[in-house]
Amino acid sequence: MEVKKVRVFSRADFRKWLEKNHSKESKVALVIHKKHTGKRFPTHRELLEEAICFGWVDTTVKGVDEDTFLRHFSKRGANSKWSDNTLRYARELLVVGRMTPAGIAAYESGLKRPTHDFGIPKNPSMPADLKRALSRDKLALEHFTGYSRSVKRMFYRWGLRAKRAETRSKRVVEVVRLARAGRRVI
Repeated sequence: MEVKKVRVFSRADFRKWLEKNHSKESKVALVIHKKHTGKRFPTHRELLEEAICFGWVDTTVKGVDEDTFLRHFSKRGANSKWSDNTLRYARELLVVGRMTPAGIAAYESGLKRPTHDFGIPKNPSMPADLKRALSRDKLALEHFTGYSRSVKRMFYRWGLRAKRAETRSKRVVEVVRLARAGRRVI
């Protein structure tokens, strides 16, 4: 099934789309212009907050061309886990009255489960297994070393979220593969 692609130029545009579609659609890919284009676009935080208001969540980002990328959003599943940040954003949005009934229901459901960040430090250091794997691949290590702190932290946390040792090992291999290719997106 093809995911609907929508262009939004402001936070209000995305909110209007969600008002009309949050209950009948389950996914959307927002076409976002990169900064160098000089075109107006909402920030990730603004888009995420609007999604939270309707019980939706951001998922992946995929490059389209040199000027645009797709930021995917989807309706939260009944058992989806929230991050500490998204719970905090939802609390703030609730206080200022921006949450919709769908968003409030998703938020209340999210409060009943531990977050997917549970027990993971906000700024973890490089896990030993990842350090060993990168040390065996010179190109991957070179690329990984050049990543920003936030990209490194994203990779560390992704590995640390694995519940099983087998999953964690697969994620370490995937991080090395992505780093070797110079890619920053999981």
